[in-house]
Amino acid sequence: MNSSFVFVLTIVLFVGLNEAVCHKNTLAFQNNLAQSHSTLEVHCKSRDNDLGVHLVKFNDPAYTVRFNDNVFIRTRWDCVLRQGPKMEYSQSFRAYNGGVIRKCNERDTWISKDDGIYLSTNGKPEEKKLDWTKK
Repeated sequence: MNSSFVFVLTIVLFVGLNEAVCHKNTLAFQNNLAQSHSTLEVHCKSRDNDLGVHLVKFNDPAYTVRFNDNVFIRTRWDCVLRQGPKMEYSQSFRAYNGGVIRKCNERDTWISKDDGIYLSTNGKPEEKKLDWTKK
């Protein structure tokens, strides 16, 4: 058998088996704006998908996005969060950046608080990552 055919067959089988056992990743956006009780505006897009604007009220269930990593092109999700009476506080950031090795069943929870934006990955303690920018 041709060695390049064997290589391609191996890659196809690996990707197929990986698809069967790799659960989707999740991005979650939670509104914990306790002092202001502002509505949180979430707008995320990847290379292939623009999810549009979603509004999350204080203490409502988190807005979630579920997706698989792309094996050949790194999966990236860029998001803009806005809050405040006139949505005057905002932050643009990369909410998810796939790596060389595919991630399975990762849950990144972005928690919006009055003093900034926090991240908890797979239930680990949250850590402040970003400050709000006022326009």
